Amino acid sequence: MSSADRLALLLAAGFLAAALHGLGDADIVGDDEAREAGLVQEIVAGHWLLPRFNGDTLPDKPLLYHWLAALPCGAAGFSEAAVRLPSAFAGAALVAWTARFGAELGGPPIGVAAAVMLGTMPALFDHSRVARPDILLTLLLSVALGLAFRWSRDESPAAATGALAVLGLATLAKGPVAPALFALTVAAFLCWERSLDRLQRLFTPAGVFLALGLGLGWYGVALAGWGAAFVREHLVGRYLGNLVGGFGTVDYTPAPRPLAYHLAFYPTHLLASALPWTPFTAAALWRLGRRGGFRDARARFLLCWAAAPVIAFTPAATKLRHYLLPSLPPLALLTAPTVIALLETSARHLERRSLALRAAGLLLGAAALAAGGWFLGDGWALLSRSDRSTLEAVLPLLAGRPGALAAAAVGFALGIAVVVARRRPWRALVGLVVAGTVAWMVVGAPAVERTLARRDSLRPFARAIAARYPAPAPIAFYGRPVRAVVVYLGRHARTLDERPGAITAGLPVVAEEEAYGRLAADHVVGAPLLSAEGRLGNRRRGRLVLAEGTVP
Repeated sequence: MSSADRLALLLAAGFLAAALHGLGDADIVGDDEAREAGLVQEIVAGHWLLPRFNGDTLPDKPLLYHWLAALPCGAAGFSEAAVRLPSAFAGAALVAWTARFGAELGGPPIGVAAAVMLGTMPALFDHSRVARPDILLTLLLSVALGLAFRWSRDESPAAATGALAVLGLATLAKGPVAPALFALTVAAFLCWERSLDRLQRLFTPAGVFLALGLGLGWYGVALAGWGAAFVREHLVGRYLGNLVGGFGTVDYTPAPRPLAYHLAFYPTHLLASALPWTPFTAAALWRLGRRGGFRDARARFLLCWAAAPVIAFTPAATKLRHYLLPSLPPLALLTAPTVIALLETSARHLERRSLALRAAGLLLGAAALAAGGWFLGDGWALLSRSDRSTLEAVLPLLAGRPGALAAAAVGFALGIAVVVARRRPWRALVGLVVAGTVAWMVVGAPAVERTLARRDSLRPFARAIAARYPAPAPIAFYGRPVRAVVVYLGRHARTLDERPGAITAGLPVVAEEEAYGRLAADHVVGAPLLSAEGRLGNRRRGRLVLAEGTVP
């Protein structure tokens, strides 16, 4: 094993340690993670091929992530940490792969720099701590595209076969989004290279067989087992609904938006997703343009890869930021050579423009502080509903700790002062960015997760219901089930839709506060036995009430 490989493993181990830190401290809240966790519970219970959430809702994506999560859950029992483990390990593997692939493209320093940048992107880190298949998809798609680039460079049939095989696994992780991004990246690159006629040579017989078998095998089983329901709920309701809107939960029904919103959503959110390295990426693109770097096949491939999610998802009605995660590895790989060049800039070269650099550093620090103050003031309204909800939960925590706020402000000011005072400010700036981001990953992110969970979790409510009505006593939801409650009940709950006539005497019924008020006024249910406030969907919050039916 080379020193570069050992360093890649060391970086991956550091990322994994940070991702595992407090992994199970935050309860499962929100529909998305609860759905995946509930499907894992069904698989552990023995429904390995055709699980249904709560016994009635079909999966909205294939099951590779769920099978992987079922292994630790089956061995050690279901827990928040166990069900999130595949995401954490996939994130660490992605960091290691980025170091290795970067070394292949430009040498070990490039690989290490790219891995450090990718591993310190909070967007990647945050999604490595939730029970969702997005990081697993990003890992597998990255490996497949890396092999595809090797094929384009070396005409290696083995690389082509490997790329298609891993693409099949990526499809098994999250469905047709994987082949769509793969095809868009490779086709755009070959068009740019004016060699699209080579595309047919990528599809080796063994590779096609593996891609179809791994990628479509579960779809065949699901179609045979669920029939028309699978077509209606999964193929049409999920995939077509994502494209044109109006599928799934009320939290996901997109409101009509102007064309400018759709065109700007992913480009602007890509800038935010690549933080804190976005300014370096902008400098890297400028540097490539000045030096004719866009003629390099490596840069072209990475640019096509980074742009593919933006192009693929812009026409869709549903807009979700985590769809941009596959763009992060190529952005890190594109930016790494510029970061290395800045780190190697000589002090003599910097002396000629040191005053301008120091002034720029001071302006950057002042702009960051001003932007933070503006967002906490008038800029609050520009944040998304989910971001505003997060800040509403976190600000009281910070307000109660003025010492921590003062220390953070002083630390920021000192960091800027060190950067602008050094003869090699780029090294100090990169070190400051890495240190600050790692501190956030180890301390800040887990604290925010715990704060949000304390505010939004319905776990105590669900566990209290389960203790009051032990299995196999029936429990029912009036209206749409709250998925996190189902997960923590640990068993299926009946769905009554909104049919008061389905409520029988003595039946424990969970309803939203407004619906409970109507039922109680009509004497369908009795006095409230339990109530709790928390997150009822992906973003919506409200109060749930438990009562028993009183009708004879």
